[in-house]
Amino acid sequence: MGLNATEDIRLSVTASNIIMVRPTPNHMTDEYTICAAAFFRNKGKSVITETEFLMVISMDLHWMPYGKAKELMAQMISKNVLVKNGEYLKPSFEISDIEVPVAYRPSDALISSLSQKTEKPPARPAPAGDDLLPSMIAEAVKLGMEKRDFISESNSISKRLDIDMLAAALIVLRDRGADISPYVDKVYQAVISK
Repeated sequence: MGLNATEDIRLSVTASNIIMVRPTPNHMTDEYTICAAAFFRNKGKSVITETEFLMVISMDLHWMPYGKAKELMAQMISKNVLVKNGEYLKPSFEISDIEVPVAYRPSDALISSLSQKTEKPPARPAPAGDDLLPSMIAEAVKLGMEKRDFISESNSISKRLDIDMLAAALIVLRDRGADISPYVDKVYQAVISK
């Protein structure tokens, strides 16, 4: 890459990445912008719902826990990195203008700077999907798993990935070859309603 002596070049150094970035005229590149560009390139989309953003960041890419993903989204919106239109999000910049390192992950500094809100919403009536875990346990037993092994493995995944127990149970069922399609939407709704 040829550089002109008059160009403004900035090096961004994180724990695992060194990135040379040319700032775009209207948008200074920072880690929030690089993170957003990496996310949208990974998804192959230029517009996404808030819910999909949160689920992909926390469950698909395993970048951070769901609560921190919410704070990341809020920060990106407040810093005008993302533009919110109803329930949809899109980047406020041209994704192709941003250089993103291969296998990008947000830095530990960025993740630790996000405050995870610990306030719980007021108690609501239990959703109709409260019988999800028992029915998922029954499915695991049909597959030949012991109930305690299913719960133990689900707890282990839940703690290791910092995800909801229902999502972890879904992963265990999937890994054991179960048809999880009847559970996916119910688990998704139960997780986002917490």
